[in-house]
Amino acid sequence: MSSSEDVRSRYTRRGLLGTTLSVAAAGAASLLLPDGLAAKSQPPQSEGRTYSGNNAVATRTKSDLLPVSKSSTTIVGEPLAYPSTPNPEISSYIVPIAPAATTQWMIHPVPAYLYVLEGILTVEFAEDGSRQSFSAGKAFLQARSQWHRGRNDGTEPVRFLAVFAGAKDVPNVLHPPSGVLGQS
Repeated sequence: MSSSEDVRSRYTRRGLLGTTLSVAAAGAASLLLPDGLAAKSQPPQSEGRTYSGNNAVATRTKSDLLPVSKSSTTIVGEPLAYPSTPNPEISSYIVPIAPAATTQWMIHPVPAYLYVLEGILTVEFAEDGSRQSFSAGKAFLQARSQWHRGRNDGTEPVRFLAVFAGAKDVPNVLHPPSGVLGQS
């Protein structure tokens, strides 16, 4: 038995391999995420797990998958369609919106998946002025072909993760020309 097999066997027998991997993953996440994000985005406590700040400590080797969302249509009923491209590209952004602020009007040529990290994100549609609100912990597929903008109608900051399933050299967001839809 090689030394790595011996170590793996020892950790597996003691139930520590999952703990070691969980702690290593939590440590890596705390290095990659902006300050405070890892602590604010920790999953709720589940049986056998303890979460403290940016460090996850597993008390046993059980792993839980906590469902966030599952959808094949956008929030306005458009079917999910992946781009047909020889150069696929996934990109993601943390988007903050200050209290009482709005984003520019936009559409998306590629699918956009949003996960609200904190606050209440309101999506407003230009066509009819309708609005849909999503609180922290909610996720959805964003509208693609209807002009919309993000709003923070609250007094606390909004932050969300936007993940785009796009293609190299294809923009994730398009804004209207100056003067259209109130753009300046």
